[in-house]
Amino acid sequence: MDGYVEHFWGYLHIDKSGKIIAANQEAECLLENNPLVGNSSLQLLPWLRLSWLNENSIPRIVKTSRSDKLLLDIIPDADDANSFHLYFRKLLDFHDTDHLWCEVSDSIIGVQRFIDTSYDGVVVSDGTGKVLAINNAFVNLSGLTREEIIEKNLQELVATNVIPYSCSIHAIEQRKVISSAVKYLNGKEAVVSSSPLFDQSGRIIRVVSNVRDISELNILHEKLKCAKDLAKGLRRELKAIQMTNLDTNRSLCQSRIMETLYDLVMKVADTDLPLLITGESGVGKTALAKFVHSASERNSSGNFIHVNCSAIPESLLESELFGYEEGAFTGAKKSKIGLFELAHNGTLFLDEIGDMPLLLQAKLLNILQENKFYRVGGTKEITVDTRVITATNTKIDQLIAKGLFRQDLFYRLNVIPIRIPSLCERKDDLPPLIAHYLEKANHRYKRSKSFSPAAMELLLNYNWPGNIRELINLIERMTVTVDEPLIDLHHLAEFSTNTDLMSLTKLAIERNQIAETQQRLWQPNRSLKDLVGCLEKKIIEEAIAECGSLKQASHCLGVDATTLIRKKNRNKKTSQIKTVDITE
Repeated sequence: MDGYVEHFWGYLHIDKSGKIIAANQEAECLLENNPLVGNSSLQLLPWLRLSWLNENSIPRIVKTSRSDKLLLDIIPDADDANSFHLYFRKLLDFHDTDHLWCEVSDSIIGVQRFIDTSYDGVVVSDGTGKVLAINNAFVNLSGLTREEIIEKNLQELVATNVIPYSCSIHAIEQRKVISSAVKYLNGKEAVVSSSPLFDQSGRIIRVVSNVRDISELNILHEKLKCAKDLAKGLRRELKAIQMTNLDTNRSLCQSRIMETLYDLVMKVADTDLPLLITGESGVGKTALAKFVHSASERNSSGNFIHVNCSAIPESLLESELFGYEEGAFTGAKKSKIGLFELAHNGTLFLDEIGDMPLLLQAKLLNILQENKFYRVGGTKEITVDTRVITATNTKIDQLIAKGLFRQDLFYRLNVIPIRIPSLCERKDDLPPLIAHYLEKANHRYKRSKSFSPAAMELLLNYNWPGNIRELINLIERMTVTVDEPLIDLHHLAEFSTNTDLMSLTKLAIERNQIAETQQRLWQPNRSLKDLVGCLEKKIIEEAIAECGSLKQASHCLGVDATTLIRKKNRNKKTSQIKTVDITE
């Protein structure tokens, strides 16, 4: 039984025959009979009707005598269908009807049970600031007991420092909802909102205060702040890594033509202008598109989405790019967002744009101009903020001439045209590229390989028709398949799959073999005297050619000029020995 009812209302617990099972002290005072338990309520309350027990719970006013009236409410026992709870109180205890029914409502509906179900703390006071009820959540939050606050005036509680602040007092004074943050003496913090309730005459009859514990919210706020600081730091580190990668990409380009290209890219990276990247297959169009995205502000706000228009069937390309609604076609059981929406605030890279169907080209042109589109089967217009970068290895002007590509779309895409030169046009980039991708392959496959000078020279002289893609494939193949730590010419000839590279390698091997033969001083069927004479004559001829005169050559060789002439003439008819500089 609620504490409020215990002090102000008479209470009887009776069975269906009217026998009293339990009673409170107030009931004994009102009925002037002690004890009540075990007696019949029908005898003690002659005005009570058993038929009222079978009716719905309806508060009623019962006349018990000429001058006395009781306010009565009968509530069936929720645990026992054969018993009932009777609440009654003299009607004269109330000053007016409005306050009467307010008191009735507080007690009969069981306000205590109601507010105890709330997760937040609840304090109910009357219009003077007297506390009528508090719930368990407020007890746990404030650290106060019911005895310390129930039936106490809030002004006195603030004055005696039982509570630090009362919103209810200010709500009564200002006659409006008052909210404030309060820190209780136990250290817990809460947000209190006090709402006054008015009767028909405009008098405040109740003030209900909701008290929400924000201690946990403050802890969560601090954790969230730490998480945000951590995320901010990680973003800075990621940005630094990305900038390092950007610097690495630029450092691999030593040729002037590529330096000029990257200067242009850095100028337009932070804009929303469309880029059309052209170049042979394998020159690195995808890598450059990723570079543009990484160098822009969109790198931190959106994704980089790569779509190969030639790899997706024409019947599926539209739904992949723009998404579709439920029931748009057979099998569309639920809606799906498209790649344009996935790239919102980011970059959409359309590779092989020349293979896009004409019907889709018109829709692409519209989204480039309006930044709006409809999903397949949809009626709702979708707005996106997406940067579009396109690439192709075909000549768009030829496609336009054949009627395979829209000219207006070409003009819309070709705002910033970028052509990536082939590797044979930028041979200065080959040494850093080979070193970079060889290092990556060694790290990836846990190897320690290197190219011999002869093999490196061959790679530098090769035209690379497959461009960077062919270079990477060759380096990875050599790294994995060659057993020796040094990759030489014969390895290139053995493991290469390109016939042009194989032919070039075999020719280089043959030249090296001829050079090695020419470097041999000994030859079969030649005497030592002949071999020495031929070598001596070669030295004399080279000295004369280098010094400009026989006299100067004899001085440099440390012999007399006549001796030099005699040796030269003596070996005049000797067979020539073709050799190279033996000092190398």
